[in-house]
Amino acid sequence: MRPHTLLRWVVWLGILANWTFAGWAFVDPDTLVEMLGLGPLGGRVWLFNYCVLLVILSCFYIPAAKDPLRYQTNAWLMIVARLVPAATFFAGVFIGFMPRGFLKLGAGDATFGTLIWILLARVRRDG
Repeated sequence: MRPHTLLRWVVWLGILANWTFAGWAFVDPDTLVEMLGLGPLGGRVWLFNYCVLLVILSCFYIPAAKDPLRYQTNAWLMIVARLVPAATFFAGVFIGFMPRGFLKLGAGDATFGTLIWILLARVRRDG
């Protein structure tokens, strides 16, 4: 599979993962938080706000999924928008600020961010 096509698939899978997380949080936040081990929910406001922002952020990935060379700013910011939260989740767990369940979220963002970075570099090289 060509790097451009693979990049497109990975970006869309990441968007789908974000929207699925947000949809699940809107429908059944207690189960989501419990299954991922994110600690006591306390209140739902922060989770709903986070998910609204996640859905909006994911919309900015769409131009990069369609044409990463034309929308390079979107493509590079997409990588930053994956790796910075991943680092935050890892650091938060490491210092004891966040429950260990956030490692799962960090691993997901780190995986998508790293794959997109590698594929974008290949697309730019070939492009």
